[in-house]
Amino acid sequence: MVEPLPESPSDARRAMRLSAFTVVWNTIVGGTAVATAISTGSLALIGFGINAVVDSSVSVLLVWRFHAEDRGHAERAERAEARAERLAGVAFLLIAVYLAVQSIRTLATSGNSHSTTFGIVEAAAALLVLPFLARAKYTLALRIGSRALRADSLLTASGVALSAVAVGALILHRAFGWWWVDPSSALAIAAILAWQGSLTLRQWASSLSSTSASG
Repeated sequence: MVEPLPESPSDARRAMRLSAFTVVWNTIVGGTAVATAISTGSLALIGFGINAVVDSSVSVLLVWRFHAEDRGHAERAERAEARAERLAGVAFLLIAVYLAVQSIRTLATSGNSHSTTFGIVEAAAALLVLPFLARAKYTLALRIGSRALRADSLLTASGVALSAVAVGALILHRAFGWWWVDPSSALAIAAILAWQGSLTLRQWASSLSSTSASG
């Protein structure tokens, strides 16, 4: 197993820039997607939007974490790292539960959503940006050994999956009237997010135990 490289000031600043960009992008796109989803009733689109807003929240903590690291406050950075990792894990689970409940409810009631061109464009725009952002954060996280940045990169990657699902569901609904594609796709994504959330929280708990034992 390759050990992570020591975190340099340039690594901390790059991680801070990636996290700050995530905050700006996801706040704008995610907030707009949630508003559109509320008006159209699209579960896949609202799942994508909520995921983006939560990703922004985790990234705010990471900006703080890497800013502290850049200023030489290692203990403060470590606390922010743990909080960001825990928030990412909880976020995965909350989004998963919301999507699962709403998907089952929609399937049981035969749904009442509609598709708009604007919603499709919103979700498609994320497919042009988020894959590169998720990869950049994941690669850097492995390089410096940041579990929180890795968890956040997976949260961003889940945004890629959710945006792809939203695009597909909205297009199929618009073209063929297949209303069930939207909740079914959201239900599948919920299962993946639940698994990732439980894994992230287990890793966080393990690192917490290790820290307590060493202390």
